[in-house]
Amino acid sequence: MYGIAALQNNEGVARWNSPVCPLVTGLLREQGEFILERLSEVARAAGIPLGDEHCAPNLFIVVTGQPQQLLEDLDTRKHFAAFGDATPLAVQVFIDTSRPVRVWYNITRGAMGMHPSPGLPPNVEIRGAGGSMGLPLLTVADGNNGSHILNTVAYSFTSVLVIADQAQLRGLSVRQFADYVAMVGLAEIKPTPHWTQTRSILGLFGGDPAAAPAAMGEWDRLFLKYLYATNGALKAQRAQIGWNIVRELIH
Repeated sequence: MYGIAALQNNEGVARWNSPVCPLVTGLLREQGEFILERLSEVARAAGIPLGDEHCAPNLFIVVTGQPQQLLEDLDTRKHFAAFGDATPLAVQVFIDTSRPVRVWYNITRGAMGMHPSPGLPPNVEIRGAGGSMGLPLLTVADGNNGSHILNTVAYSFTSVLVIADQAQLRGLSVRQFADYVAMVGLAEIKPTPHWTQTRSILGLFGGDPAAAPAAMGEWDRLFLKYLYATNGALKAQRAQIGWNIVRELIH
C-alpha cells in the first residue's frame, strides 16, 4: 500500500470527489468502447461517481505512436490545460521519462466537504495527455489543521491525463490495458509502484508479459473499494485502507 499509493503533502490520498468522465482516443472504436465500459464497471463497483452521458471529459486516455512529440506539442500549446501550474522543469522531466503508460494528475487541495468543478478550465481543447509528479497543482482556501487525527483538507482530481505508447502495448489484451488504465486513472499511483506478495494489474509492465495478470485482481478491486469508502479526512487514511484490504483478504 505505501509503495503504491501516493500521499499528498504527508496528509491525504487524492481521489475523484466529483463525477469522473472518461474519454478514449487513438484506438479502434470497439476497443475504445470496451475501455469506457470497463472503466464504468470498475468505477461503479468501487462507488466512484460517474458523469452522465453529456458530461465534460476529465479523464483523458490517449494511445499514440509518438508520445514524445505529442507531449512536447501539448506542453507548447496547451500547458495550463494539461499540466496546470506545474513548473517547466517538472513537465520536462515527465516528458523525457519514457514509460509504456504515463499519467499526469491535476489535483486540487480544498476544505473538507468542498468539491472541485469537473473538467479542465473553460474554453480548453485537449488533443493529448501527460503524467504526474504527484504535486497539488491548484489551491483553494481551507481551514487550519489543528487535529492529530483528522485533516481539514481533501485532495481531489480535477483532471487526469493518461498517455500510452502504442509500440509498448503490443502483446497485451484490451482487457489488460483497460484494467491497468482503470487503476492508474481512478487512483493516484506512484510512477514506479513497489509491492511484494501482491498480484496486481499494476505489474503489467514489470516483467514478462506472458506472466502478467490477465485482468484486475482481488487486491486491485479492494484497493479501489476502500480508497473511496475510507474517510478521506483521516490522517491515517493509507493505513486504514491497507488494514481493510488485509482484513478482507484473510477472511
